Amino acid sequence: MATHIDAKGIRLSRPYDGPLDVLIGGHRVWSFTTSRDAVRAGGGLFVAWPRPLATRLDGQAEVALVPHNGGEALFTGPIRFGRSTEPLALVDDLGNPLSLDKGGRLQRTFDDFADESRAELVAASHRVLVDLTEQCGLDAYLCYGGLLGAARSGRMIGHDSDLDLAFLSRYTHPFDIIQETRAAERQMAALGWKVVRMSAANFKIWVPLPSGKRAGVDVFGSFHIGDHFHITGSLRGRLDRSAIVPFGEIDLEGVAFAAPADVPRFLEFTYGPGWKVPDPAFHFDHPPENVRRMSQWFRGARSRLPHWQEFYRGPHERVPSGPSAFAAWAHERMGAATPVVELGSGTGRDAVWLAQRGHHVLASDFCSGARTAILAAAREAEVRVPYRPINLESLHSSLVAATRFAHDAEPRHVYARGLVDALAPTGRLGLWRFCATAGRRGGLTFLEFRTPANVGRKTFFGPHQRTYADPDAIVAEIEQRGGRIVERLEGRGLAPLGNEDPVICRLVVSWERP
Repeated sequence: MATHIDAKGIRLSRPYDGPLDVLIGGHRVWSFTTSRDAVRAGGGLFVAWPRPLATRLDGQAEVALVPHNGGEALFTGPIRFGRSTEPLALVDDLGNPLSLDKGGRLQRTFDDFADESRAELVAASHRVLVDLTEQCGLDAYLCYGGLLGAARSGRMIGHDSDLDLAFLSRYTHPFDIIQETRAAERQMAALGWKVVRMSAANFKIWVPLPSGKRAGVDVFGSFHIGDHFHITGSLRGRLDRSAIVPFGEIDLEGVAFAAPADVPRFLEFTYGPGWKVPDPAFHFDHPPENVRRMSQWFRGARSRLPHWQEFYRGPHERVPSGPSAFAAWAHERMGAATPVVELGSGTGRDAVWLAQRGHHVLASDFCSGARTAILAAAREAEVRVPYRPINLESLHSSLVAATRFAHDAEPRHVYARGLVDALAPTGRLGLWRFCATAGRRGGLTFLEFRTPANVGRKTFFGPHQRTYADPDAIVAEIEQRGGRIVERLEGRGLAPLGNEDPVICRLVVSWERP
């Protein structure tokens, strides 16, 4: 098979059946398959270097392209990448070789771990499992790559970079599973483990290694909802509980771990019928609907956060310091000295102004840059405006905050100017969930947003990802979830800014039950 490798990527004359390993200096740095990673180009196939690897390719090295499961090399020879004439070495700061893992990160993988490091990680993983079981009361077991390696050879998979545990939840509702996971996080941290939350239903525990580096032990929530079994990240399908419990045991590097009752059936559910064949190029191709479902339940996505983080590094200084016209309009309808929570507070200019008018305002935003601006504005104005981060794309964040407000002694208004514009359409579900819960005993929701009449028109802050929501569609969504429109106003002249005079919709909504 004709093969050419250069600084741009790998060119092959035809497809290859099976995973291929790229070796630089005799060390495997990446694996791929032509069926998934190649594109057609110039009568053949082209595979581009993954970005994390491409940025490190500068120097000279002996390169080989070989089938992972044995066979004749497709390419061997010296390659010069970039301008450097120095030998190319893909290593960490301690000189350990790096490889691209299944998550697309350059990591030190298990095939480069010293024996003492492998033994320490396995022993620590077993201690984590024991603590999850005995101290947290969870039904914990070995899963994913750790289970796969144990079933294939009794050893960790060489191209993996962490160990994976799971717990089988006793619950069948996402909110209960979140509470269960949070309790386990707190308990593990109290036991001295370094715990990092990855989502509302899985976390990572960092384990120090003899080399001075660290490795991760991932703990995934698994559970049944309806007739489907789920494992975080986004694995979902039919697997009866009898395939998981009662647990059996399996040896990994000489240590006995709790394992699913039917290991082959569990691994087929996880990796498919070909799980026995090593494939370092394997990637999960989760259906988009599974990813969306898990994101809504547990991940608390903040899909437009990068834009707003950048916005608060400078452009936000062009935001007027005084209140918006909408703040005065809403104030007239709120009544005197009422509790208000502002969602998407931005620079805090409306929150501060409403507080100066006697309202008890709680500011909120999903962007940490906004928090800094809000608290600074409140200090300068010498008013009290407490802040609480509420992520409407997180089931846990939105429900916990809204439930607390619903139990306040006095009903609280919800104020959101420009939030519908900033949220991805999928994030509106969290907004309505929050408003309906917080407003069930009273209090109004005040919304202001741009309409589709503004599509294609220049804006004061220039182009960026923005939702132009149809007011009729917004009203339908609100009414579908039990809201009642108290007042609706549309037109220009409501929110002029510089040379921009957008078409605006204002809504006042009641969620109070009859």
